[in-house]
Amino acid sequence: MMSTSNGEARVVQIYQRLSEDAATHCPLQVGAGDTAGAVVSSAVVTLGLDTSRQYSLVEVRTSSDEERRLRFDHLPLERVLLWPPEAQKWHPQSLGYYFALEEAEQKPAEEYDDLCSLPAVTEDAVVEALQRRFLKRKIYTYAGNVLIALNPNKFLPLYYNPKYVKMYENQPLCKLSPHIFAMADLAYRTMLNRKVDQCMVMSGESGSGKTESSSYLVHCLTALSQQTYCSGMERAILGSSPVLQAFGNAKTIANDNSSRFGKFMQLNYLESGVIRGAVIKNYLLEKCRLVHRDKREWNYHVFYYLLAGASKEEREEFSLLAPQDYLYLKQEDLCLDDEEKLMQGYRRLHQAMEMVGFLPSTKKHIFSTLSAILLLGNVTFTLSENNEAVEVGPADILSILSELLKVKKELLVKTLTERRVSKDSDTVFSLYTLQEALAARDSMAKSLYAALFDWIVLHINHAMLNRRDMEESVSCLSIGVLDLFGLENLHTNSFEQLCINYSNEKLQCYMNQQIFTLQQEDYEAEGISWQSFEYSDNSKCIQLIGQGLFNMLDEESTLPQATDEALLDKLVLQFKDNSLLAASVDRESSFAIQHFAGSVTYCIKGFLEKNTDHVRPEVISLLRGSERAFLHHLVASSPEAVFRWGVLRATFHILAVFKSFGRKHAEKMVARRTSRKSLKDMKHTSSHMDRTSSNSCTLDFSFDRSDEHPLDVFEDIFTNFEKRKKTKAGRQKQLIPKNLMNLRSLQHVVGFGPHDHTRKSACRPAAATVCMQFQASLTKLMDTVRKAEPFFIFCLCSNAEKKEFHFDEELLRHQIRYAGILKMVHVQKSGYNAKYTFKEFVKKFGILLPKEATEYTEHITKLFTRLGLDKTTYQIGKSKVFLKETERQFLQDTLNKEVMRHIVVLQRWFRACLMRMHFLQKKDASLIIQRNWREFQEKRSKAASVIQAAWQTSLKRSEKELKTSTKGMSTEGRPTRASSSRKDLRRQYKVEQSPNRTEQADAVNGLPAASRERRGGRGSPPPLTRPLSLPLDPTVHSDDGSGAGDSQKSTSLQRYKDTGEFKEKAERWREKISDESSPEVNRRRDKRKDDFQHKGNSKSADELSKISSSGSDSSPSAREIPTETDSSRYSLPARSSNEDSGQQRSDQSQLTTPEKIWFLSRFLRKWTPKLPTNNETPSQEKSVTLPSYKPHPYKMPEQNSGRLARNPTIKISRATRALQWSCSLDREIKDPKELRNLDEFLGNQMNDLQIRIKELSPTENIFLMATMQFRETIKGMFSVQKPQIGYKDLMKGYQNKVSSLAGPKNKNEVSLVVNLFQSMLDGFIRGEIKKMDSEPAAKTRKKRRKKDKCPDSPLDHRFSTYQVNIMQSCDLCGSYIWGMEKAYMCSACKLICHKKCLNKIITDCSTRCARQDDNVPGALHFGVHVCVLTSKANPVPKVVELLLMYVEMNGLYTEGIYRKSGSACRARELYQIMEMDPEAANLENYPIHTITGLVKRWLRELAEPLMTFSLYSDFLHAVEFPERAERIRAVYQKVDELPLANYNTLERLIFHLVRVASEEDYNKMTPSSLAIVFAPCILRSPDSDDPFLGMKDVGKTTTCVEILISEQFRRYKEKLQNIQQLEYAEALAVNQLKLKRQNTIVEKPSALEIPDQTDSDERTLIERIRSIKQEKLDLACRLPDLEQENSDNEILDSSSSMSTESLDDRLGSLDSESQ
Repeated sequence: MMSTSNGEARVVQIYQRLSEDAATHCPLQVGAGDTAGAVVSSAVVTLGLDTSRQYSLVEVRTSSDEERRLRFDHLPLERVLLWPPEAQKWHPQSLGYYFALEEAEQKPAEEYDDLCSLPAVTEDAVVEALQRRFLKRKIYTYAGNVLIALNPNKFLPLYYNPKYVKMYENQPLCKLSPHIFAMADLAYRTMLNRKVDQCMVMSGESGSGKTESSSYLVHCLTALSQQTYCSGMERAILGSSPVLQAFGNAKTIANDNSSRFGKFMQLNYLESGVIRGAVIKNYLLEKCRLVHRDKREWNYHVFYYLLAGASKEEREEFSLLAPQDYLYLKQEDLCLDDEEKLMQGYRRLHQAMEMVGFLPSTKKHIFSTLSAILLLGNVTFTLSENNEAVEVGPADILSILSELLKVKKELLVKTLTERRVSKDSDTVFSLYTLQEALAARDSMAKSLYAALFDWIVLHINHAMLNRRDMEESVSCLSIGVLDLFGLENLHTNSFEQLCINYSNEKLQCYMNQQIFTLQQEDYEAEGISWQSFEYSDNSKCIQLIGQGLFNMLDEESTLPQATDEALLDKLVLQFKDNSLLAASVDRESSFAIQHFAGSVTYCIKGFLEKNTDHVRPEVISLLRGSERAFLHHLVASSPEAVFRWGVLRATFHILAVFKSFGRKHAEKMVARRTSRKSLKDMKHTSSHMDRTSSNSCTLDFSFDRSDEHPLDVFEDIFTNFEKRKKTKAGRQKQLIPKNLMNLRSLQHVVGFGPHDHTRKSACRPAAATVCMQFQASLTKLMDTVRKAEPFFIFCLCSNAEKKEFHFDEELLRHQIRYAGILKMVHVQKSGYNAKYTFKEFVKKFGILLPKEATEYTEHITKLFTRLGLDKTTYQIGKSKVFLKETERQFLQDTLNKEVMRHIVVLQRWFRACLMRMHFLQKKDASLIIQRNWREFQEKRSKAASVIQAAWQTSLKRSEKELKTSTKGMSTEGRPTRASSSRKDLRRQYKVEQSPNRTEQADAVNGLPAASRERRGGRGSPPPLTRPLSLPLDPTVHSDDGSGAGDSQKSTSLQRYKDTGEFKEKAERWREKISDESSPEVNRRRDKRKDDFQHKGNSKSADELSKISSSGSDSSPSAREIPTETDSSRYSLPARSSNEDSGQQRSDQSQLTTPEKIWFLSRFLRKWTPKLPTNNETPSQEKSVTLPSYKPHPYKMPEQNSGRLARNPTIKISRATRALQWSCSLDREIKDPKELRNLDEFLGNQMNDLQIRIKELSPTENIFLMATMQFRETIKGMFSVQKPQIGYKDLMKGYQNKVSSLAGPKNKNEVSLVVNLFQSMLDGFIRGEIKKMDSEPAAKTRKKRRKKDKCPDSPLDHRFSTYQVNIMQSCDLCGSYIWGMEKAYMCSACKLICHKKCLNKIITDCSTRCARQDDNVPGALHFGVHVCVLTSKANPVPKVVELLLMYVEMNGLYTEGIYRKSGSACRARELYQIMEMDPEAANLENYPIHTITGLVKRWLRELAEPLMTFSLYSDFLHAVEFPERAERIRAVYQKVDELPLANYNTLERLIFHLVRVASEEDYNKMTPSSLAIVFAPCILRSPDSDDPFLGMKDVGKTTTCVEILISEQFRRYKEKLQNIQQLEYAEALAVNQLKLKRQNTIVEKPSALEIPDQTDSDERTLIERIRSIKQEKLDLACRLPDLEQENSDNEILDSSSSMSTESLDDRLGSLDSESQ
């Protein structure tokens, strides 16, 4: 029972929601003052629940489905009183009102990504936060801009997959979960923005994960730079890390992959962010590990890799043994438990060595040297019987060693047993004692391994060298990655541990200075309020080791009788007053130093020996005498001198080889010349071949002797184009490395740092000691680091036992204390991440300040107050402004909004001014129109009055004359009536207006034929305004005196009896008509021309032939020709002369030669169906006309069935200028094969024209050029899978070409050329229709896609091979992908997997989409994603295809086609139509600029631009490469990563722009101007909030688009040129085949069917013609392709990095192929 304070109490039932075996409920008496906490405590006791857990009381109301959790201070009885009365006394669950007891939810402790966000920064809070994250496998935590990384002792592959690099790219530091990739990206962006070198400094003890962290940093920094494409430089950088880890890392007690050397990798970048090269500097390799180490530790990784992974042949070649058989590897508990892992390491090492440029021979030399080093440890020494000499054995080991080192066995034995001492000019040899011999053997092994390691570093630096650095001085930036030794405190610490810990002291001092000293000094100097933090200063320890211990060690090393014990005594005596150094009490010959991390005890034994460890002179002499040149490089004191000698030796060897091969080649060439002649020889001997090999477009097939040129003539042509058929994959791989070493590059690399110190010092006895070298290199390193801005990464050990995800709290506390992390968090939390000087602040945020802001402090303070910033988040010093990161970001956002507001204001004002200007222009135009209209009305009224007056006067005069004539006739007695006279006048007027009368008048007046033709070119002449036109004296028409009869037949009235006056008036009228200088005459002429064109009248060839002859009608047959077939339609205008006068006019057409007639008649024989013979003789009245073709009537009466006679006088009627297109042009091309047939048909006709006509007239030139360019247009359509191209559209495009080529001077020739081409096109269409009717419907073979982006890319992923350089995990199966292995990665979503896992993908690509259902149309066509508008049937959106096709057909010759804009109203109207149904729009009704404006609008309104947001920064990086070839490759590689819908649409658009740029002479649109127009449409910045970013990137985006257009334009012209060469080769072959069949009449030469009895030459020709046709088709289909063209260098890079086979295997395969 519960007591009540207020006296009122009720019984409350408490139901439990816990375990089933407990009581269901318990009644409790609850008073008015009892809290929920008291009720819960009583219920827990009553129900017998676990009191260690926490519980809560819940009020349940089932009627309203409500549950309310009561806090501990709530009063339950107050809640009961709110229930219904029946539930207040007794409340079972059935009533719906009760209390329930349940276990309280454990409130999850808040996770802190940043330790600066902790409410209280204490050691416990920091440890708890790190532990909480670590147990959730979150190993990274921020402390401001410092990263803390805990080593989980387990690889987390998903943490470092490529998608994480993409995720953290260009993201603020605290936006995503902490990661080492975020730090790398921050350093990279800071370098680019501030143009200052950066350095990534890692600190931590051994086993904390510094080596792996450095690998991740290099991987990410390289990936950020290689977003464009992975070149050889990036692969060399990524391959260097596995090589150095294999040779320089080993398994220790604390770490399975411990670096036993210091490394500083400096990545050099251009200011644009493109990686330029890299340099690696190594420090203090632990050589003593090679010969002795702790029992639980291993030797260097490379030895175990070699022994476990070498093949049987390699084991025999290198004489390898088992690990336990080597003294240097032998251990009691050595157990290679995971040999498979070691074998994989060996394979990865091979791949990495190939990536950095090691040839197979070089790798063999390296592994042979390693085997020799291991065998040196097996050399044993024994004393001779007299104990005076040392004997070496065993003999088999010495033999193998001499074979591996390529030295004599006697010299090897002498080197191992004798010491050589040089004094002055004498050399003294002395025998080693047993101990000295063992030491000499170990020293030789250590020196050889150290020299090998230094040589490998030198070679890697050369592979990462950028050759342009030697030739030009380009300002570069750099990011350094410092991976020094971790602090070590082993069971036995020696000289190496002292040097390692000294470097850690130096590094800790630098970090303290950067984090504490400099930052606090800056705050104090600016006078802001700041609480100083104290930190541990380790400068005294650095001074003790560097200036004390090392100096004393160097002094003792120079003494001849110095010992380690004497050195220890001196140290203890000299530094007895120093608290940091003391003699060890527990161990003998030891001393202890108090480091910043604790006390470390060092064993003095071996200090002097290790400090003076150099390569012995006798060892150098031995290796220099080796037959293997590789060993000379290892021990050479001057690498340059060795290189010079090597070049000299190689030169003599190469000369000898070349001389031998030259003799063999000369013998082969002599034999070849005697067997046949080459094409080159034939060109010199044949004038005909000189014409055929010219670069002109004219082809000459005039030779007619089939035996004149043998088949061998064409071998060179055929061979050239057979090579073009090879695919890119079939190219031979280049086996010579790109970056071959030369003397200059070697000197440049050697100058990077001190290499091979030990071998260089061998010739100088007084060389620097190891201490001096190490201190000098360390000082230089720290100077380099101080010049850069640092980013710190603290690596911490999670436990000392290397357990996976085991958190040792005490060990972590110890590391936090000595690293000063707690104080660092305090400084980072209290400090300010962003600081600006006043000038920098005004320059950056000046828009937010008043215009004339002079008092910086006052105005900045007002700005912060106005923005409402918290005063604790910023401070203003004497010359700087300090801000927290949050406030800095807030200021940046405010700035962006203000800039956008200014931009909107400017746009509004600009639009207003533009509208005002347009309004004023329209107002002025309307006033001018009104004024001119009023003037026109006045003139028209005056003209009407004049006409009326003249007409009335004429009527009166006529009546008067009529009366006079009536009187005269009545006087003469001739009855007549006025009505009959009026009828005669009307009849006479009709006669005057008839065309026949006009022609007769021209003939009578003697108008020359050329003048009539010229007048015909301007359309039909207007009727003369004179009232009557009477013929001249009829005797003119007859030469035989028959004029009387003709005159009687004449019904015309004669007005003039004097023919001379008539001739004079006609001549004056003719001169008036021919006067073209009058504008009014020109206007009337143009109007007549238009009228004539609309009428569509045509004159026959016979009529023109009649007119061109003399005026006599007596002998028409002398000039006429028999009516022929349709071939006369295709004749070009003839060059005629006036035979009567003998004068030739300049404006007359040229004579139609027999060759022209043959060309046209041949064309008609091929394409016109056979017509029945008509034996009737054609009459004079019949003529050969040019009728318009009807859709289906194919047969027409043929007047002459025989072979056409070559008549030189045949002409095309000038009436063909009438542009009346036939109904056959309504046909559409829906089969790509028909396009190809049309192209081949036109090509054959042009070849025939060029063959037969040696000199072309201007009109013929226009026809030829327009047709050739039209063929290029047709070839551009070959790639369309399902074309829907109307012949009318083709004709319009052809007419535009002719108009542009003709220009204003030859404007009159346009209609003639167009009608001639239409006639040819009609013939082709009839042939195609007949072919379709006669042939059965063939099954159309599905055309292979021209570009299969990735055959193994399911669900719209885009996979490509990916070189793994750090261990990763397959996103599908979860298993590891080891370094140097090949995987598949989606370039869009960064999914990575094994090749075998590709079929396991069940999810779509997250960043790419494609509509799978072709039957679901898109509702809208503007403002959506491209993938919504595409499908497998329509890879390009319909609206785009329609617009671009129309522009290509009708607008390529419009000046400023994409520069000018169309009418806004018409554009809006067309937009609304095409938005719903693009095919419903009739584009012919809209101006071309309206259509081009709609193209740009469609691109601008896309939901995501064509070149997607995700690749925006990658494209910008691509254009920043210094070399044009690199920029092109980079841009094309990023284009290849676009989604398939975007790729296809971009490919179509770029090809369209190439077509536009190809007509630059007419439309004035260059590739650069097109790029300026289209770059904002297809490549937009994803960051719309920052206006400065978009403006800053305008130049780069324009350059990127211009690169695409220019490069595609170059490839377009190159492919067209290749097609022309193929056509030339095909024409040669076809002609050769014709000549071989000259005795056989072939009706259809184009049908190249192989006869049954054909010789081998004909069969070879036919096969080659077919192959050339196929190659020509492939080239034409690939005209729009955006595929990247791989160079030989890229093939080498990809083969060396991706191939799993060795270069030896590739050499062998190539040799077999060549054989």
